[in-house]
Amino acid sequence: MACASLVGVLAGTSATVVMGARTQVTDEVGSGTGNDAAISAARQPIAFSHARHTGDHQIACEFCHVYARRGPVAGIPSVQRCVGCHRSIVSERPEILKLLDYWESGEPIPWLRVHDLPDYVRFTHKAHLRAGIDCARCHGDVTRMDIAEQVESLTMGWCVDCHEARDASRDCLVCHY
Repeated sequence: MACASLVGVLAGTSATVVMGARTQVTDEVGSGTGNDAAISAARQPIAFSHARHTGDHQIACEFCHVYARRGPVAGIPSVQRCVGCHRSIVSERPEILKLLDYWESGEPIPWLRVHDLPDYVRFTHKAHLRAGIDCARCHGDVTRMDIAEQVESLTMGWCVDCHEARDASRDCLVCHY
C-alpha cells in the first residue's frame, strides 16, 4: 500500500509518547546511556522491521513518530496507529497477531528503548528537525534495519562535533539544565 493510502487509512489515529519505555541496563562501560549492548529482536515484544516499513514501503519516520516535529521526544506509535493498517494488511502473520492481541487487551506494547540519553541532557527532536537534520544522522539508515539499533555514540563529544560542524550553539545551557 502506498504511503498516501496509509495516510488515508490512519487519519484520525494518534501516537502516544512513551516516557517510561523500558531501558536496557548494562554493566559494560560505554556511553553511559544504559543502552550500550545491542537490543536483539528476541528482546523486543514484537519483531518490528523498520526496513520493511521505512525502506520497502517508504513510510516517513514522522508518520509514526508524530511528536518528533512538535516536541522533545519522537514518541512511540500507539497500538491504535499500528492497528489502523494491520487490521487489514498481513493480519494473519504471527507478529501482527501479537500486535492485535495488545490491541484487544487494551495494553501498550512494552518496547525496550533503543536510544536513551542521560536525564541531565535536554534534547529536543523538534529543534533538530527544524534545523534540517535528517533522522538518519543520529539514528542511522533505518531503511536497512530490521531491528533498530543505536549506531552513533550520542555522547557529548559526538554532539558537540556535530554542533561545531553546523555552527550551531555550543552554549552549555542549550543542552543541559
